[in-house]
Amino acid sequence: MGFSLELAPQLRRQMAALNAITAHRLESGNRVSTRGANVIFWDVDTQIDFLLPGGRLYVPGAEKIIPNLHELTAWAGAHCIPIISSACAHLPGDPEMRTYGPHCVAGTPGQQKIPETLLPNRLVVPNRRVELPDLRSFLQVIVEKQAFDSFTNPNTEQVLQQFGNDLSIVMYGVTTDICVACAADALLDRGRHVQLVSNAVAALDEKKAASFLDSFRKRGGMLVRTRNVLRETSAA
Repeated sequence: MGFSLELAPQLRRQMAALNAITAHRLESGNRVSTRGANVIFWDVDTQIDFLLPGGRLYVPGAEKIIPNLHELTAWAGAHCIPIISSACAHLPGDPEMRTYGPHCVAGTPGQQKIPETLLPNRLVVPNRRVELPDLRSFLQVIVEKQAFDSFTNPNTEQVLQQFGNDLSIVMYGVTTDICVACAADALLDRGRHVQLVSNAVAALDEKKAASFLDSFRKRGGMLVRTRNVLRETSAA
C-alpha cells in the first residue's frame, strides 16, 4: 500500500482524536494544579509529519516508538509530571525547507502532534515573545519553533526556568540525530541533567545518531528505557 493511502485513514483518526481534546492558548483560563516535582519530561517534535508513514518528513520506523511515547505521556499526566514539548511550526521560506522540503507547516494536518503525546490541559507558546502565565498550572507546555533548536523560541529559557534549576529532564522524540541532539546539547550546555529514553527516539541518520549518543554520554547524559523511567518516577 502506498504512503498516501496509508496516511489518509491515519490522519482521519488522528484529527478526530485531536478535535476531541481542547487545547489552551495563552488566553485560556482553564487550569489544574500540579504538585511540585524535580522531574520533567521533554518531548521533541512528536508530530504527524515525522512519525506516521506518508508524513512529509517521515522517519522510517518511527511509528514503532508510538506505544512508548504514549506510555510516557499518559504516565506523566497521571503523576502530574510536567511535559515541555517542542513542535515545529514552519512557515514558507524557513531555512529548513531548503534542506528537507516542506514539513510541519503551521496549520497543516502534518504539523499536529500525534494524539498519543497530548495531554488535555496544555498551553501552546508561539514562536514570538509573549508574557507567560504560571506554567506549573498546566500539564503540558508546547513550545513552537521554526528551527532545529528549541531555544530559538524567545520564550524557551523562561519556560524552563519556571520549573526550577534542580531538574532531572527525561527526553524522548524525533529525530535523535537532529532536533533531539540539539535539545539535549542545549540543556547540557545550561548545566541540566538529561536522561534520554533510548526506546522512545528515532533517527533519520543512524550513523549521526550514534555519534551524538557517544558525545551525549561523554558529556554526562544518561540513556534509560521507558520501563526504567516509569519505575523511577513512581518511586520519586
